[in-house]
Parts: sequence; structure tokens; C-alpha cells
Amino acid sequence: MIVAPAIAAHQGYIGLRMPFRSTPLSNYPVLHSRDPEFARERLFTVFGATRFDIPAGQENFEVRANHLQIGGVGLSYCGYAGTASLEFGEASFVRQIFNISGTGRYEAGDASGEISPGSWSSILPAHTPVKLDVKPGYRQLEVRIELDTLRRCLAALLGQEITGKLEFQHTSYTPAMTSLRRRVFLFAAEYNERGAYFSDLVTAEVERMLVMNFLMCHRHNYTHLLLRQPLPSALSAVRAVEEFIEANWDRPIDIATMTSVARVNCAQMRLPESRPFRPGLPARVRRAAVRNPEKIGRPCQTLKCDRSTR
Repeated sequence: MIVAPAIAAHQGYIGLRMPFRSTPLSNYPVLHSRDPEFARERLFTVFGATRFDIPAGQENFEVRANHLQIGGVGLSYCGYAGTASLEFGEASFVRQIFNISGTGRYEAGDASGEISPGSWSSILPAHTPVKLDVKPGYRQLEVRIELDTLRRCLAALLGQEITGKLEFQHTSYTPAMTSLRRRVFLFAAEYNERGAYFSDLVTAEVERMLVMNFLMCHRHNYTHLLLRQPLPSALSAVRAVEEFIEANWDRPIDIATMTSVARVNCAQMRLPESRPFRPGLPARVRRAAVRNPEKIGRPCQTLKCDRSTR
């Protein structure tokens, strides 16, 4: 994302008042201002805010915001030097706030709570207005995932269509959530540093990886299906995948397409580790496997989550 000239000029005019530190997603800036009216306009335009208020006469106002959008996944960093109260309208994505510093409070339908340093919010459901009140020094990283993206990835994991609602349970402090927080911040840091060099294929893969980790680490009304022991895949399914790879060895390989070809779910796509492919498979397909082992050999390996932590 390129900073608009108006923003760049505004930044140069105001100078810096927030304590200098490297901010998440610093290569994707959206806003840095001490002008409440300018900040309000950007928060309304970029983040879908419907209300933005600060106490009258507040002198230490300043806000910084960065945003990265990858397909159906959005990551947003926001930091406030002063007290602020915001509201956001209904949206087609779910949200979760990961606190960095400072304190605040959120409210979205039945989900509400205090936010303290190092904590996280419950899932803020789609199609529900969100209210956020923050104190001076508050900083957060927010994950936004389109509901359709979650449903599509969940269908690939389960090998079946998702016909009912996807409903998340209250988020508790478990090792799984601690792991998800760590992965979210690592993802933001790595993409901020190297994302501009990623190909479209790699970008799509890292998007899916984050979405699937999100689904695996949160409890919802489909969790029991994700945790069941997958049935062993039939030899016909393995050969169907091998034949698909052989016919498309020079094209990007998509996990969702492969599960559709094999008519199995993602967990059943793991091939035997001792013999990932039959001996007679053409050498060009084996070379593709070497180049893309995470996509061909064991596509769900990165989605493991300790079941005892839920």
C-alpha cells in the first residue's frame, strides 16, 4: 500500500509526538496525525468507523494506523497517544483484537470485556456493530477475516459443505490462543519485511495458512469435526492426486482443488511419510514435490494444534 500524498504531506507537517518505536506493518501506513478531523476522516474511510470522539481540550492527541489486506484477510495496527472512543458499523468479516500496550474496552453484541496489555478480545462477530474505548498509550493489532473466507477454508478442512452458521465460542486463555497470538504477530512481522517480494501464489498460501490456524485454535460449533481422527485415504484418492499433479506439474497447486479431486478432506490428504509417492511417478512431478513439499507431501502439517490445549 502506497501512502497517499495528502497523508505524507500531513505527516511532514505535524512532526512526531508518540514515543518512537517500530510499529507493526510499518510498510503499510494509512494514518499518522495529531489532527482529530483528519484522523476521523481516515478512520471512517479506511476502517469503516461510524463514530470517533475525543475529550474536549485534549492536548496530547495523536493516532497512527497501518493496514495490510491480503484477499479475505486484513491486519490492522492502531496506536493512540490520548483517550478516544470509536464505533464501527456492521461488516462482512469477524474481528479479533490483540493488545500490545495500554488499556481499553470493547463491545460487540454479546461479546464485551476489558483489554489489558498482552491480552486479546473474544471474536467480534460479523454483521455486528463494534464499540471501542481506549486510554492513552493504547496499541493493538487487529485481525479481520471475511466470513466467506472462513467458511470456504473450513469446508476444505472438513471435506464437506458448511450449510449452517459458523459460531465461535467465548475466547479463553489457553495455550492454543497464546500460540495463535504469537503466529499473528510473526506473520505481521515477516510480511512487513518480505511481503512485497512474495508471488501471488505464495501470498495466497500464507493467507490460507493464517485462516486455517485461526479456525484450528478457536473453539466453534465445528471444532468437534476438526478434532476427530480422519479416516485413512483410499489408494484411489492417492492416485487421483498423483495423476492430478502429473497433469498439472507446471502449474500452481491449490490444496482446495486437490481435496476436491481426491474427494477427501485436508486431513486425509497426508500421504504416507515413508513413501509419499508411488515409485513410477515421473521425475518432473518429484521435482515439483521437492520445490513445494508443503503443498504436495503433507499439505496440512502446518495446521497441527495441540488438542489438549483446547
